[in-house]
Amino acid sequence: MRTFESLTNALRTWRVAPPPTPDFRAAVWQRIEQSQRATDWWGFVRARVGVLSLAAVVTVGVSGWTGHAVASAQVQIDRAALAGTYVAGLDARVRAGLIE
Repeated sequence: MRTFESLTNALRTWRVAPPPTPDFRAAVWQRIEQSQRATDWWGFVRARVGVLSLAAVVTVGVSGWTGHAVASAQVQIDRAALAGTYVAGLDARVRAGLIE
């Protein structure tokens, strides 16, 4: 218990006396005004360039992947239609007008 009491007494008597800075108050108010000032669009972009770049890359990547998937599906549909039309064009019965 003795160390606890000595620590308590030491903390009671401890005082911090930082050297006074003459422009402290003005600097604080300047920082407050800067933080409250409305940021323009370019300031917003400059502050978040990393996040916006990542969002742009992800958007382009997802768009490219989606476009590729849709185009691949359309190619399969077109290939089947083209093959059917080609085979029907070769069929002698269709060419003779016996079947449609």
